[in-house]
Amino acid sequence: MNKLLQQLTGGDLRSDGLANDVARQVIDQPELLPDLVKGFESDSEIIRMRTAHAVEVISRENGKLLKGFKPNLIKHAKEDTLPETRWHLAQVFGNISLSDKELSIVLPILYEYLKSGTILVKSWTIVGLGKIAKKNDPFRREILQKIVELQNDKSPAVKNRVAQVLGDLVS
Repeated sequence: MNKLLQQLTGGDLRSDGLANDVARQVIDQPELLPDLVKGFESDSEIIRMRTAHAVEVISRENGKLLKGFKPNLIKHAKEDTLPETRWHLAQVFGNISLSDKELSIVLPILYEYLKSGTILVKSWTIVGLGKIAKKNDPFRREILQKIVELQNDKSPAVKNRVAQVLGDLVS
């Protein structure tokens, strides 16, 4: 295990640990990004979740750094079933630039996330999809339709996110 991933160990899934610090290190030294992305391959749920958290922070601050890693992110979004990893990756996809071809792969993955029994996965996926819709007119109607379907979700948190995102997209 590399030194960067060692910083993501310990504790449990309720804590982000040093993920923000690791993200800052990678932003300051982009050559460390391959070491961070190896965390998605870990058997440790804690390392995978904190890797996703750090990548999400990077996507907000400098999403261009992730350009060469999009296939890897898509692969893990499709394969990893850990809710904590999924909600971070849903946000990553909302923060980075995706081609139409990449969107044709990512959107079905995110639509599956909307069926999650985990409120946080649904909520953050709605936010990620809203950002994607805002930047990608050809996909906007399709995305809006998927989000609207959740207006009557049993979770107040999900309904709240739907209202926020729809308000942002319609205004």
